Amino acid sequence: MYIATNDETCVKIQEVLAAQADKPQNIRIFIAGMGCSGPSFGLGLDNQNEGDLVEEISGINFVLEKSVFDSVGEVKVEWVGNGYSVQPVNVQPSACGSCSSCG
Repeated sequence: MYIATNDETCVKIQEVLAAQADKPQNIRIFIAGMGCSGPSFGLGLDNQNEGDLVEEISGINFVLEKSVFDSVGEVKVEWVGNGYSVQPVNVQPSACGSCSSCG
């Protein structure tokens, strides 16, 4: 597995983990929904499950279901000033055609 991130993001996540010390100390990356432009991702504090892929970066355990990794590949997690951006490293072109719900 491969998670792309940076030092600023790791510091922000470590702050969350410290403030939530009574919660699981793994950061789960999950698919929160699907749209015509592909998956929407979320982050959450969670336990590691059997079969999860795990990558440790700067003392942070990122966990991801193998099926999610098989579907989207490498993932980038970045702090963007007011929250986190989570997206595949290799973004696929939009499959969106002319549906009225796009933009």
